[in-house]
Amino acid sequence: MSNKQSPYSRSGRYEKKRRSTKVLTWLVGAGSVFMVLLVGLMIFGGEDQKGQAKDTKSQEVSMEDQGQNDDSQAEADENSEEKDKEATDKQAEDTEEQPEKQQVSIGEFEELKPIEDEKGLKIEKSDDPNVERVITKDWPVIPTEMDTNGEHGITYQSGTQDYEELKQAIRSAVGLSEDNIIYWDVSNRGHHQKAKATVSDKNKTGYLRVQIDWIEGQGYKPVKLEILKNKNG
Repeated sequence: MSNKQSPYSRSGRYEKKRRSTKVLTWLVGAGSVFMVLLVGLMIFGGEDQKGQAKDTKSQEVSMEDQGQNDDSQAEADENSEEKDKEATDKQAEDTEEQPEKQQVSIGEFEELKPIEDEKGLKIEKSDDPNVERVITKDWPVIPTEMDTNGEHGITYQSGTQDYEELKQAIRSAVGLSEDNIIYWDVSNRGHHQKAKATVSDKNKTGYLRVQIDWIEGQGYKPVKLEILKNKNG
């Protein structure tokens, strides 16, 4: 009797069933793993697509904001340039108007009221910190009655003809009469034929300094008038 098992025997059928069960179990396990992988890909793949879509939208919004910011900056720069141009134009207009304003500013000084209607007055600023304004014009010479043979030297002695003519020239420059003037100082101006005088009216409205030159053979001539900030400047 042979010991070889027949496939139709009980033991043969059992072995065949056992192998089928193992194959089925393996297939089920492999299918489960495949399903898990498939689900994972669907979940994470969807999130990646959402993230990419969100990033794309954020970039679009950012670019739109940047465009708006660029437009706002361009508009601000344009407005700034326009304001700068307006300021420059106004400054130019003010500069052009300055000489005209300077010419009429004589009315701002009470001490110049007596001569404000005189023609040919030129009013300028001064580098001297105590001088408010400098006035010049072609004042006439006060004719002398003295015999001036040879070179003349100014005499600062009260009561002399020379000193009286000097004071007359001073009064002609400031437009004040003898009864409405105070001579605070009358002195030499660094030359024996040049004098200066600080004066005011009796009400001390303001202080004026006059420069006088002696014109040989003619008399005394005012050459400059200064409006002082302080009497003793």
